[in-house]
Amino acid sequence: MSSQTPSKRSKYANDEERKAAARERQRLYAARKRAEAKEAKLRESQSSIDADVPLVSVSVAVAIAPDVAPDAPSPVKKRAPQKPVTGSTAAETVTTNAPVTPRKRVSRRKNDENGEVVVINTNNAVNIAPVLNHLADPLESKELNIKQEFSIPSIAHSFSEPLNVDSFIPPSLRPTDTLLIPPQPSPISQLHSLPITPYAIFHIPGNPGLISYYRNYLTDLSYLLSDIPGCEFTIFGASLGGFNTSRDPNTQPSFVSLQEQISRQVEIINHLLTTHPALKIIITGHSLGAYLLLSLLHDLSLHNPPFRSRVIGGIGLFPALTHLAKSSSGRTVTPFINIPGVLPFLVILARVLVVLIPAFVLNFLMKVLMPAHEQSARDVTLSFLKSPLGVKQALYLGRDELLHIKDDEWASSVWGEETGNNNTELIFYFGEKDHWVSDGERERLIERRGRGGVRWTDKDGSGVVQGRWKPKMMVCEEGVRHSFCVSTNFSELMAEKTARWVEEIVEKDRSGL
Repeated sequence: MSSQTPSKRSKYANDEERKAAARERQRLYAARKRAEAKEAKLRESQSSIDADVPLVSVSVAVAIAPDVAPDAPSPVKKRAPQKPVTGSTAAETVTTNAPVTPRKRVSRRKNDENGEVVVINTNNAVNIAPVLNHLADPLESKELNIKQEFSIPSIAHSFSEPLNVDSFIPPSLRPTDTLLIPPQPSPISQLHSLPITPYAIFHIPGNPGLISYYRNYLTDLSYLLSDIPGCEFTIFGASLGGFNTSRDPNTQPSFVSLQEQISRQVEIINHLLTTHPALKIIITGHSLGAYLLLSLLHDLSLHNPPFRSRVIGGIGLFPALTHLAKSSSGRTVTPFINIPGVLPFLVILARVLVVLIPAFVLNFLMKVLMPAHEQSARDVTLSFLKSPLGVKQALYLGRDELLHIKDDEWASSVWGEETGNNNTELIFYFGEKDHWVSDGERERLIERRGRGGVRWTDKDGSGVVQGRWKPKMMVCEEGVRHSFCVSTNFSELMAEKTARWVEEIVEKDRSGL
């Protein structure tokens, strides 16, 4: 094994240190605001002139679907229960009186903690947008009351036009189920008026490719990334082709193949980078999504190198990159996929069962058959089973994966070259006992493509020296399952890891390395 020296992780040695630093920043920020409020009240009491009180009108447009309400808990504290909103569409205008002095700054809080609505638009997009919360005292939170007084802090966004669903999804790929999380402003950046650099994080799901499975993970990730000063991160994800849960007349009657899934990802990235010429992006992919990530980079390397240089990072979580048929699940499933009539029979059987079995019975069966899935994940699975083509798409795409994902098929220009100018910082996080990844194939891939030819370690700030242009390849030592997104605890843990990797990628990009 190669020698190891301290890496360039500059700010935090571990997650505990990061959390402690974040808590200290919040404490100092709250203390400063209390002091400013007291000083303002003292000046106000000494003045005989009454300040005029202008009116601030805030309009909040909400369209909420009860079955997709977010339920991801905060990594720091538990979320207060939210009362479901009935009805397909609701809109209201809130008008409040806002005093000029003292000017209270809205506390930075996690989006899904009494400060978040889920907006379903006509493109089936799940948009997580922040709603203002009033804090009478910075340390004591209260529920939003339309009769309360609050002021809106001046937050300068760096986007000339904020990224939205149309920024990511070209018209040719609509309708598509999507999830969009706008950037959360960093208190440190606001406090010190730091210049803001915008980034986009694009997440590619695995199979079954429903983006709703990742709502908890991506929401937690957005919250954690707000601790990075001078940056804004818009997070976006789209369901894979054929996994649209809505009943739309334009839905394709046939399944979307593996090669067509690659083409869809290329089209999305080309559309995003064309419409936003200054934007840089980081792509994350889970399982099959990591394979699509490398295939996307391969296509950009061949046909659009300038766009490839703007993909500054790629993160593969439990990546299924080579020889799926050699994994334990692959060896079990492969003998059946080529038997004539098996896949059509399974599609019809699933359709009949969903139609005949009552919903409460299906929920009970899923609790028994999928004990690792939490209720939110079971709800997504139920919507997937009821979708027009979901089961068929998952089965036929799975067959494509087993038949076509074999040898390492990407050139060195994709993995990284010592003299390459368009290298993308790649990080892959494998499972220790992954039923969709062969242990032997994983170790061979690490030896051939990994940095230094060994597993990457970043404990105690140590890392591999040789081949810094190559990907970091790590193996989980914490027992996280391949399907981490169906568990709140595993989603939080993977969000923390991803936030740290994103920070490393951004630091490297800003330093020009």
